[in-house]
Amino acid sequence: MVTLAALAFGATAVIFAFGLSSSLNRAAQSQSLSANVPVQIQEFGPGGGPGQAPTAAQDAAVTAALRAQPGTLRDVAVYSTRITMPGAAQGVDAEAFAGDASWTGYGIISGRWYDAPGEVDVNTAFLDQTGLAVGDTATVNTGTAHAAVRIVGEVFQPSREPRLFGSTQTLPGLASGENLSRWDVGLRPGTSASGYVQAVNRALGSSSPWGATTPDNGNFYSIAIGLIGLLALMVAIAAGLGVLNTVLMTTRDRVHDLGVFKALGMRPGQLLTMVTCWVAGPAVLAAMIAAPAAVALNNATLRAMAGTAHTGIPASFADVFPPARLAVLSLAALAIAVAGALLPAGWAARARAATALRAE
Repeated sequence: MVTLAALAFGATAVIFAFGLSSSLNRAAQSQSLSANVPVQIQEFGPGGGPGQAPTAAQDAAVTAALRAQPGTLRDVAVYSTRITMPGAAQGVDAEAFAGDASWTGYGIISGRWYDAPGEVDVNTAFLDQTGLAVGDTATVNTGTAHAAVRIVGEVFQPSREPRLFGSTQTLPGLASGENLSRWDVGLRPGTSASGYVQAVNRALGSSSPWGATTPDNGNFYSIAIGLIGLLALMVAIAAGLGVLNTVLMTTRDRVHDLGVFKALGMRPGQLLTMVTCWVAGPAVLAAMIAAPAAVALNNATLRAMAGTAHTGIPASFADVFPPARLAVLSLAALAIAVAGALLPAGWAARARAATALRAE
């Protein structure tokens, strides 16, 4: 029972660590859009700085530079500003896309990405603060006009601030030079993101306020994934030591039997296999316990983290355990069991029959 508990705990930690790391990787890519938007053009390039607004000619130069690059698959200009609406006392951070943005890869929690004028997507904080839901309509003030919008989707953008995403057709007046915040760029397969960034920056020159860069996933996800992996490794080692202790005690308790087996001709390899197989049964049971426990723990942890970040989560973030992968990961219980049993099994295999019998 002690061996079973140690193996189940260790295997659960390993499977959970893999699942949560995969989930956090998907969250990082969704939040930064790095999976589909490997390059962004942002303000404050080598020729820019605070208080220096880009000119229309400099904005046009960015578009020309992107069109001239053979690695450009698609791009879309993004306009950002704060708009007002009933129910959001502090306003709403709005992003308007001057073209198709469905490819950028925003994680959809519920509903869908907008695909027609008058439709918008919002984050969880928007729904919480306004009391609206997917499918409802609202009127927003863009500063130049009032627009009626219909919420068609909830997107994964963790923030305490409400955010709204739509097209420049849906949000009139946002597509102005002072609101232009960046370009999201998709690359053709095989194009190097770093090489593309260098080429675009060379084309823009040192006097441009715009600069190409790769999206930043943020330190939180990297640190969290690293800590999860370290914790899983420590738990797996502890489980292995528990198995080692149990098998060592069992081996010493059965030293007379082992001496008899050796005297009757059992070879060291056979003895090594026999002792290792003592933990095979508990390892199989531990794997059967660890797999569903790790899945449940991963889902519960994701919900808790999402609640802290004031956001929902797309179903794809939790769907990181296809049956084949879960079956392979469950072998962690067997791996831990074998690793813990090898040392005492090796001692038993090397011991001479006379030594074992004298010890008895």
